Amino acid sequence: MIPPPHGGRLVERLLSDADRARRVSELPSLPTIAPALDQLYDLEKIGIGAYSPIEGFMDSTTLASVVGTGRLPNGLPWSLPILLPLHRPVDRATAEGLRPGDEVALVDPRGDLRGILHFEEKVPFDPVAIARSAFGTIDPAHPNVADLLNGGNLALAGKVDIVSPRASAHGVPELSPRESRELFRTRGWKDVAAYQCRNPPHTAHEYLQRITLEREDVDGLFIHPVVGRLKIGDYRPEVIMRAYEALVRAYCATDRVVLSPLTISMRYAGPKAAIFLAIVRKNYGCSRYIVGRDQAGVGKFYDPYACHRIFDEFDVGIAPLRYEEAFYCRACRSTATAKTCPHPATNRVDTSQTRIRQALQNGGEIPPELLRPEVAEILREPDVLLKEGDQ
Repeated sequence: MIPPPHGGRLVERLLSDADRARRVSELPSLPTIAPALDQLYDLEKIGIGAYSPIEGFMDSTTLASVVGTGRLPNGLPWSLPILLPLHRPVDRATAEGLRPGDEVALVDPRGDLRGILHFEEKVPFDPVAIARSAFGTIDPAHPNVADLLNGGNLALAGKVDIVSPRASAHGVPELSPRESRELFRTRGWKDVAAYQCRNPPHTAHEYLQRITLEREDVDGLFIHPVVGRLKIGDYRPEVIMRAYEALVRAYCATDRVVLSPLTISMRYAGPKAAIFLAIVRKNYGCSRYIVGRDQAGVGKFYDPYACHRIFDEFDVGIAPLRYEEAFYCRACRSTATAKTCPHPATNRVDTSQTRIRQALQNGGEIPPELLRPEVAEILREPDVLLKEGDQ
C-alpha cells in the first residue's frame, strides 16, 4: 500500500463553498491579517495536508520542541518551524485585541480571503535561536536568515481552514496530497520515489532520476520542483517548469513519471530542509526520497553530505536514496559518480548550475552531455533569472 501520511492521518482543512460564502459575508466584522507570501504558501499547504500532521501555525510549545529537538511535542520528527509572524504594523495592532477562540481572516495582498485562523495564542520568538536551529548560522548573508532577522519576533498560533487552493500559475497542474495519492493508486504504484529540485534539470540530475527508475523497489518517479519564493539569482519558477516539461516530454517514460509543482518558499536549510522536504513528499504518497549532494544548500553554509547523514538521526518514515555527486567523465564518455568512475578528477566536467548559468549568460555553448538541447534553448531566453523585486 501507499505509505500513510506523517503522523498517520492526512490533514484536510478546507472551507466548503457554503462556509466560504458565509465567511466572506462576515469579513467586515472579522479581524484581518495579511500574511507575507511565505506564510500564504504555508497556509495552503497546511490546509491540503502537505504539512500533515500540522493543522495550523505553531504554538509556543510546538515551536520550542521543534527548535530544541527537531521533533513535535509527541516525538514525531519535524525539522523546521511553521510560523505566522506579524510583519506589518497594522497586523501587530490587530493582534493586540485578539483573545483565544477568536477567528481571524487571512487575506492575500488583493484582500481576497485565503483562510481562517482559529486564534490560540501569541508566540514571542527569538529569531537568532530559530536561525541557529533551522539554518545552522546567524549570518545575514544566508537568504533565509536575512528574512528571519528582519521579520519581527511575534507570531500568531492556531489551527487554520483554507479556501480552495488556486490553480497552478506554471502550466502544469499542482496536485494536492490527496490527488497525488489517488493518481499513484490509479497507476498501480505502491513505491514512489520523490525527486526534490529547485533548478532546471541538467544531465547529472537526469542520471539520478534514471538510475532510481531502474531500481526494483521503485514503481514510479514523482518530480516535484519547488516553484514558490526562491532567492534572487535562481531561475524563475515558470522557467523551471518549462524546462522539466521539455525533459519529461522528450526523454522520460511518461507512464512511470509524474511531474507537478510544489508552491512553497524554499528553505535553504541543508540537512534540516532535507528532512522537511522528505516529510512533505511522504505526505504526497512517496515511500522513497532521492537525496543528492548538498540538497537544499546555499553558498558554503553546509557540509555537502550532511543531508545524507541526518537521515540516520531521524527516521521520518520515508527511505532516503542517497546518491553521491554525479558528473560527466570525458574518459568514460558518460555520466557517473565516484563509485563507478575510475578516472582522475581532471576528466570530470563541472555540472554546477552556477557554471551553466554563467556560460549561458555569456553566450557560451553547453555541450549536450551536460544539458539537453531542449532545456538549453529555454535557459538561453532573456530574463530567466529572478531579480530584486520580482517576488
